[in-house]
Amino acid sequence: MKNKFQTIQPWIAFVLSSIKRDIKVEHLVKMPAFYKEHFGNRPLNRLTNEEILAVYEKALLQSNDEDLSEWIVNRWVFHHGEIYQYFSEALSRIQSDFNQIQSLTDLQSRQILEGAIPSFGALNTYLFSVLNEVVFPENILKELRSQAEKETSSQEISEEKQQPEEIKAHYEKEILRLHKKCEDKILGVMKKHANDVEALKKQIRALQKQLNAR
Repeated sequence: MKNKFQTIQPWIAFVLSSIKRDIKVEHLVKMPAFYKEHFGNRPLNRLTNEEILAVYEKALLQSNDEDLSEWIVNRWVFHHGEIYQYFSEALSRIQSDFNQIQSLTDLQSRQILEGAIPSFGALNTYLFSVLNEVVFPENILKELRSQAEKETSSQEISEEKQQPEEIKAHYEKEILRLHKKCEDKILGVMKKHANDVEALKKQIRALQKQLNAR
């Protein structure tokens, strides 16, 4: 049986990246055994974000560390309080103690998602639903995942379309930087040339004085 983090693949890195600061300054500091197991004696300031997140992703996928899983979920929800607020209010309208809800009907589920997806996006709504074990029917979760995949794909396409413009902007910025560097260098050479000319003029004047004195 999959754990919740296996279920949300391939978005674990997305979840972890949004709480990377919490991981680095809180969890790693407060969990010396975990730190020692995965990073040995390496100093924290020498670890890259990529290394840290890769270790956490692997741990979430391969172990049944419920404490780690719960900490990650709580941190992520903390950073997405607006989604929690929306779900708690929506579920409370169905049952005051929403933790006691055993399952939601298709109609109840769709009514909740009609408000959630436009507000928070399909991906964040799906991640919240899985990580917090919202009791949507299986078919609803499959539909929601499909929407999350489409949303992610459309974002990637949009980024690809923007990439040439970003490359162009980068090169334009680099050209301006080189122009300025060139101008500064020319100005520096001109200033040096002016100083050299002035020094030579002084030497000529001094030689003329010496010649006249004779």
